[in-house]
Amino acid sequence: MTQANHTVLVVEDEEELRDSIRDLLEDKGYLVVTAGDGQEALDALAGVEYPCVVLLDLLMPRMNGWDFFAALRARPDLAAVPVVVYSSAPDSAPQGVTRVLSKPLQPERLLSVVREYCAE
Repeated sequence: MTQANHTVLVVEDEEELRDSIRDLLEDKGYLVVTAGDGQEALDALAGVEYPCVVLLDLLMPRMNGWDFFAALRARPDLAAVPVVVYSSAPDSAPQGVTRVLSKPLQPERLLSVVREYCAE
């Protein structure tokens, strides 16, 4: 199990963007778990004690961000995890997400948001 106080789950289907977010956060000392879609993210959560925040894209194959968010909120053990959606269509974020950021992501803005929820 990875540590909870600074583990970030990044759910993004674009590999290059997923890798760049992971690198940015790891350079700042965060543990990062990545997934290419919602189903992969749900599977990855089995190895994470409790993520401090989930960074979630919406438009993904197999299981999209809306379905992942609903599945996450349906789990009592993970229902309170902060979820930050980042999207090119921020108005379409599911109701109840913690925060919405617009694409393209600005690295300093992303780090600032992650810092609010996670210990470095």
